[in-house]
This record gives sequence, C-alpha cells and structure tokens, in this order.
Amino acid sequence: MTDRMIRRFPTAFATQLRSMTGLLAILFVTTAAAHAQSYVVETIKVPQDIRLEVGGMGFWPDGTLVMCTRRGEVWKYNKGRFDRYAFGLHEPLGLLTGKQGELWLMQRGELTHATDEDGDGIGDLFETINQDWGYTGNYHQYAFGLIRDADGNFYGTTGLGFYRGGDRFKGTWLGTQDDIKYRGWVLKFSPDGKMTPFAPGLRAPNGIGLSPEGEIFTTDNQGSYIACGWLMHVRKGDFLGHPSGLIDDPRYDQPWEMTREKLLKLRKRPAAFLPHGVMGNSTSQPLWDTTGGKFGPFAGQVLVGDVQNGRLSRIALEKVDGEYQGAAIPFIYDKFGGGVNRLVFDKEGVLWVGFTGRGWAAGEGLKKVTWTGVVPPELLAVNLQKDGFRLSFTKPLSEETAANVDNYSLSHFQLAWQAAYGTSPSNRTTVKPVGVKVSEDRLSVDLILAEGDLNPETVFEIRVDGLRTESGAKLEHPLAFYTLNRLHK
Repeated sequence: MTDRMIRRFPTAFATQLRSMTGLLAILFVTTAAAHAQSYVVETIKVPQDIRLEVGGMGFWPDGTLVMCTRRGEVWKYNKGRFDRYAFGLHEPLGLLTGKQGELWLMQRGELTHATDEDGDGIGDLFETINQDWGYTGNYHQYAFGLIRDADGNFYGTTGLGFYRGGDRFKGTWLGTQDDIKYRGWVLKFSPDGKMTPFAPGLRAPNGIGLSPEGEIFTTDNQGSYIACGWLMHVRKGDFLGHPSGLIDDPRYDQPWEMTREKLLKLRKRPAAFLPHGVMGNSTSQPLWDTTGGKFGPFAGQVLVGDVQNGRLSRIALEKVDGEYQGAAIPFIYDKFGGGVNRLVFDKEGVLWVGFTGRGWAAGEGLKKVTWTGVVPPELLAVNLQKDGFRLSFTKPLSEETAANVDNYSLSHFQLAWQAAYGTSPSNRTTVKPVGVKVSEDRLSVDLILAEGDLNPETVFEIRVDGLRTESGAKLEHPLAFYTLNRLHK
C-alpha cells in the first residue's frame, strides 16, 4: 500500500475513553509451590468491568505496561492503576511499543500504527500500515505478532481457516481458500508499509519472537501436519511444515500434486518439539531471557508459554551443523490459573505474563513472576556431543548420584508428519548410557552412548529422577526433550 488510511476518534469516543480511566488494581501475592524459594508469582487484580484477555504486551519508556486484548481494547497499567488507551479494534493479537504513547498493533485484518497526538494518554491517531493479506469472518483466521528487526521491518503470522476441506490437501478441518491469500504464513512488512510473504507452512502460530541475534522464530500448535507444539527458526522461503500455505507460494505450481517425499524434502524441522500433553497443549509466545541473570540462572534461554495448561517451559538452543536444535525443559508448571499467552520482561528483570482463556482454558488476566535470588535445583541445559549428551545443572550434584549410570533414563522416538490431527510418539527405543563422566565441579555430566544410538530426526526423552544435589535436594524438573535433527560432523 502506498497511501495510509488515517482514522481519528471523534470527541464523543474520546470522552467515553476518559470516563473509563481511574480504575484501580489491587495486588495479591501468591507463591508458585514448586518454586516457593526461587520464583514468586504475583496476581494483579483486574477491576471487574475489564475483560483482560491479553493478546499483546509491551512497555513504554516511563514504565507503563501496555496490553491489547482479544476484545479489541488497549489497556495501560502503571502503579496499580488501569487506564484505557483505545477500544473498537479487531481482535489484536500482537503489540509493539515505541516512544511514549506510540503503538503498533497486529489486528485480524491489518497492521496498525497508533499514537497519542495530544498527550492525554488516549490513542487518537490510527494509521493503517498494511492490510494486504486475506481474511474472512472465519474465527480461526487469526493474525499474530508482533516483532521488529534492526532495519525497522515488522513480522507477524497468520492462522489457517477452520472449515472442512477446500484446499486440496487432505488435512483435518484447517486450510486455505483460493481467494484468501497468505494464510499460514510469516509475513514481513517494511517501514513504509509494503508486505512481503516471508515463509509458508504454519497452522495456528500463536507466537513469534526475535532472538538477541536478530533471528526470527515462531511457535505452532498441534493439528494436521503439526505433530505437537514446536519452536521453529525461520529464514525467508523456509517451508515450515503445513502444506496449505504453499498454495500461495509462487515457487510451486500446483503444490497439492507434490508427493509426500517431495514435501518432506522441502519441510524444515522444528528447532525444538514440545511433546503434547507432557510439555503443554497450546503453545504460545516465545521470549528470550535477556535479563543478564536478573531472572535467575537461565539467561539466554527461550521461555515458551502454553495457553491450555497454563504452563511456562524453557528451551535451551544450540547450533549443530549450522541449524538450531535443543532441549525443551519444564520450568513453572504449577497452575498459573489461566492460559499463558503473552510474555514481557521489564527493566528490573521481572517477567509479566498476560493470560487469555476463550476457547482454550479458563482464566484471563495479568501476573508477574520475580526471581527471589535463590537458585533452584534444576537441569539447566542439554548439549549434543559426538558420542552422547552433556547435561548441565544449576547446582553441583552429589558425586554418588551423578556417577551412577542407572540414574539416567534415555529413550528416543519419532513424530510422524501426517494429515491426521497430531501424532503420538512412534518407534520408541530405550537407550542405555555406556559411560558417565562427571565434571570436576559436578555442574555437568557427559553421558556416553554406544555407537549407533544417536539417531538424527528423533526426539530424545531424558529423565534424571535419581539425581541429587550435593545438599541432597531433588531436581525440581528432572526431565528434558532434546530434538535431535542433526549430528555433529
């Protein structure tokens, strides 16, 4: 688009917005049981006349937390007070903050720039940056976001429609329509509003993130061709797994006639699978811990929410043969009391969590998670070696338990790529370590596997329930799933 559409709230609307200000919030403190000494979860009490189904979050320079909601509103929260910035939007599920009073919003049908021109705390100028992707009234044609790269380009994602058939692929109820473009895509928007289709192959990608290195990642949710929730590194042109999006890809003529073998060769594997049920059911936003240790010992790792089960997982990524893969590890699995949908860190390293529940789980609202300074006994990371895995820990292990090979339970399995809804692990194989090497500081253990036991394109389940720290404490989450796509050369 070359011309931007500009809309201003009339005086009556602005007056109505001002009448909604002054709603006060009360802070209640609850403690997550499994992290009672390490992480405190505080619940922000939301006034009864606010429905805070959070679709996007960000901070303005003055410390105000800004949230868009599935009901089309934007709320500000600062010093215990809620004030409304805007209403009447179309289910925004992505938000970025700029200078004070400035926002970018990913609505269902457009990318929008909002500003507060007169400085009264209420948005009054709304510019359409782009609306060049297709959508209908179909409830599942969501638009998610939002991130921005160092060059000022924006990125968001679109969900497939929910209906039976229609796109020539034999999936289960989700797909594309010929005249509704770029469903199931990562979309790129230049600062001047030009849209570029970036990568196809998504299903219900309720989360996009930018790594500290400026690389794009997205999550997706279980269904046809998506075995379970996952985190994917995205480069331009990657085919991310669901073939419906290929219908709008000019590189392929009649992609519905491609063989399964051809599609599998094109398909990029996720950097990390989050096995269904165990690691959650409805994957949401990925967020890198860039707090430099203010949030505990997991700096540099990716936090991933889950809407249905109200969980927060960690993913420790590494590069093997030039591509990302890594381990998904439980983090805060005590019930948050709602669907963990959006995440953001403040300047103090406190994690703010926005919840939504409609259609997936009970519970909406706002909470924050603070590290108390006490390091929890945890499995920190899993790294692939040429002959096995290196397991790292947040606290030194006892020599006796660390050196006992029977305290390590490993198996690997495959996740089928298929049109049927999701998949269960198949071809599960138990793997017994043939050796254990404990580091001098007892903060890491190398598990040596027999030749042939490291198989690519599998997921390794690693359980270490028998390990104890040097003080005798159990690990809080003695489980990891390592997505092994490639081996070290």
